[in-house]
Amino acid sequence: MAQPSDKAALLAELMKLEAASWQYLKDTNVSAVETYLGDDAVLIFGNGTRFTKAEYIKAMPYIQLDSFTIEPNADIKVWTPEVATLLYRVSYASGMKNTKASTMKVLSSSKYVRRNGKWLSVLYQETPVR
Repeated sequence: MAQPSDKAALLAELMKLEAASWQYLKDTNVSAVETYLGDDAVLIFGNGTRFTKAEYIKAMPYIQLDSFTIEPNADIKVWTPEVATLLYRVSYASGMKNTKASTMKVLSSSKYVRRNGKWLSVLYQETPVR
């Protein structure tokens, strides 16, 4: 288990990556997502939609993310020096391109693994909250 100061630094580092991943979707930045996600990544959204990395990248041009707000009280669970999970709440307005966006507020869990010295997202899962 990492030391508390290392844990805080790791939380900041991974939350920076996490926020960037939301911006990648908003900007339809496929090349950034290709390097952000592990090849074995799985993403499960609050409405039950499930994507592999390839499926997510293929769907990105059709997804419209209008806005997102990550709450500041994120937490991290450090399982090993190479594996950590972020836990945070986020609200976002999203839908398919050229349709009305719906707003979701979710509790997100995002698992990262360090491979070849680089943190990669391998599992994203969200649960709707009220």
